[in-house]
Amino acid sequence: MLLLGGCTVATMDGFDAIAPAGERVDMTGIPGWQDGAFRLGGAQGHVRRRAVGATREWNDDPWVQVTKAVVERTGTLSFDLSGTDAGGRIEGRCRYGRVEGRQHIGPLSISEPVRPLRLACAYRIDGQDAGGMDLSGILPTGPTPAEPRLGVIDVQGTELTVTSRHAMTGSRQPLAAPIGYVLSDRDGRVVGAIETNGLGTRRLVLPRSAAERHAAIAAMVTLALFWDPGDTD
Repeated sequence: MLLLGGCTVATMDGFDAIAPAGERVDMTGIPGWQDGAFRLGGAQGHVRRRAVGATREWNDDPWVQVTKAVVERTGTLSFDLSGTDAGGRIEGRCRYGRVEGRQHIGPLSISEPVRPLRLACAYRIDGQDAGGMDLSGILPTGPTPAEPRLGVIDVQGTELTVTSRHAMTGSRQPLAAPIGYVLSDRDGRVVGAIETNGLGTRRLVLPRSAAERHAAIAAMVTLALFWDPGDTD
């Protein structure tokens, strides 16, 4: 969880402007450990998460204090969510991974992505295959510390674009890792958002359209629950 100062939790810039366009719902009780229960409004869910990290280090010249390393992080995520606020039973199964290269020169450490984050998921609605989501890290359009992600979720024929947000409210400096995501329809209209910062709670804006709701819930629950490997550098 990112704090601005004292006990003030950092918030996603623009979230409150998006909120009136949809339905504000909180996701609560998100476990800090691998497995556990959570709630989305009145719907109840359960999550199971596993993460693996591996580091390979070497030194090309034993007389120079420069150590190179490749750090690989992978993981799996599965969840189910049931209740009227979820519109039935939603199940998700996901895999994700990220690889970065590092150089250690004395106390200085420099890292860069070798293989950016990729998150791939499959979903079921009421026991039937419903579609999936693919989210990947992309190159930024200009000089910035942000490591943007872009993806698409397609559930029951409804396709939404998922875009990471890195700007905090009241700050000019973007974050490297996302502080939230927005969901847009085919016309580029923002229909939902999730703020991923917080301890055990996430703020969501769900679409009012019934056709977009299942896709948005599947994407947002995934983004709220998965252990972002970019957060553990």
